[in-house]
Amino acid sequence: MSRRLIARAAVAAAVPLAALGAAQTPALADDELAIRSVTVQPGDPVVGPSGSVKLVIDVVARGARGDHGVTVKVDPGPPPAASSGQTGGAAQAVVRPAASPGRAPAINGNSGSVSVSGTQSTQGDRATGRFTGWEKWRFQPETALSRWHPSGQWTVVATAKGANGATVSSYTTFYLRRATRLEGVSVNRDADGARVTGTLLRVDPNGQVDYRPFAGRDVRLRFREEGSSDWKDMGTATTDKDGWFEGRAPVKTAGTWQVEFPGSAHYASDTGVVSG
Repeated sequence: MSRRLIARAAVAAAVPLAALGAAQTPALADDELAIRSVTVQPGDPVVGPSGSVKLVIDVVARGARGDHGVTVKVDPGPPPAASSGQTGGAAQAVVRPAASPGRAPAINGNSGSVSVSGTQSTQGDRATGRFTGWEKWRFQPETALSRWHPSGQWTVVATAKGANGATVSSYTTFYLRRATRLEGVSVNRDADGARVTGTLLRVDPNGQVDYRPFAGRDVRLRFREEGSSDWKDMGTATTDKDGWFEGRAPVKTAGTWQVEFPGSAHYASDTGVVSG
């Protein structure tokens, strides 16, 4: 049985299009079917070993008609290959199936269907002193994203339907990342300079424990001398099978060290700072 993602379309206060960060578009008739923007908040969701993240999706459209004049689908994966309408084509929306009680859901199993539909739009934007026809539709899916959903790129496809049955679609993307953690970062000195060590962990992709060592990843080392405001690049160190790393640098002065895992499409970044 797949888990259905149900959205409550909320009426949002009309706001100037400039505040939405909308790009300039050619002049259109007030009732011409179009989608101006699709935005997702948070734009860079990160999930830990517990808890979840709820999305808010805003679509600015004009010419849409009916309670379901604008619909939204959310799909783990890249944007659709074939375009339709303005900037994107429709995509089958998918999420991970719900877990059975007492059993962890499969990370690599088949995805279940998700449909996110709106029921009401806002009033038109009057901020420019005349009715422009643009409306903001807000979608708040009741099912939140968690570690059990696929990490990586997701696509949100919005489709607007006009009075004559014509449709136009547009999409945006975001990345769902699992959390990482730098632990035990320390610096020690010897005759050759400084030795920076620590351990990089990631949310367990198999769901058996909270965190596991993150092997084979580069972490960046930076140093700021005491009394200075400038960070110097001191190279990288690579984690071993236990997530442990060691970096050496011919630095013999006191200061602050920064260790950073820059993140990836599937895992979030993390930074550790230590003085020594």
